[in-house]
Amino acid sequence: MGHEVAGEARMIVVTGGASGIGAAVARRAAAAGIPVGILDLDEARAGAFAAELGGRCSFAGCDVSDETSVEAALEQVTEGMPPVEGLVCCAGQPDLPTPIEMTPVDHWRRILDVHLTGTFVACKVIGGAIARSGEGGSIVTTASVVGFNPGPVLAYGAAKAATVNLTKSLAVQWARCDVRVNAVAPGWTETPFLTRARAEGRRDLAPIVSASPQARLLRPEEIAEVIWFLLSPAASAVTGQTIVCDGGTLAGAGWLPFGGIPTGDAEP
Repeated sequence: MGHEVAGEARMIVVTGGASGIGAAVARRAAAAGIPVGILDLDEARAGAFAAELGGRCSFAGCDVSDETSVEAALEQVTEGMPPVEGLVCCAGQPDLPTPIEMTPVDHWRRILDVHLTGTFVACKVIGGAIARSGEGGSIVTTASVVGFNPGPVLAYGAAKAATVNLTKSLAVQWARCDVRVNAVAPGWTETPFLTRARAEGRRDLAPIVSASPQARLLRPEEIAEVIWFLLSPAASAVTGQTIVCDGGTLAGAGWLPFGGIPTGDAEP
């Protein structure tokens, strides 16, 4: 970030900001002295996290798929705060690998509501306010490598692929308002859902790690640093782009039929 109003840094709003990548972004902003509004479905968790961060952090409970809820949350977190110049869309809900024949339509709709409609609504309400301000700003949405290389999480993959398209459309629509819109596409990241699944024995992470050229899970803080770059003036020429942050997983897919990811050991 870098804009100021009357010597005061303008704020960013993070949806899904109380955990995972969203929390890492909020923590990064607070550490830089940037006012941050944390929106999360779990209002109690958002409040506790805002209190932990201290400084100029506000919070609100919010269902991102509900336009009225987002409007009310924006009003709440911006009260007494400087104008908003940044939006980061991180709200999400886990999806599970399920054949289409066994996927309830209600589940499909809910996943799309949270990931795709939620991004649309947040951009409409909060991004629209940034665009109308005339002061410019930056928006970062969250896609996924699954949006490029699909897997058995059908609703999640469809939502993330559509998020990439929506991001490009908004980048063009708001370019002359000096609002940049980009996406990040993380690979497998140590979020609370994945951590719980591993701890409870519901998920064997070995295949995930072995498919990554870096042979590890990513940390939310690593994705947050890429988001921070996209929010900053350093990325002033970058809009309509999706930055893949996956430890090389997409690039490594072509190696798997040829014996797997190279180990780095030199051939004799």
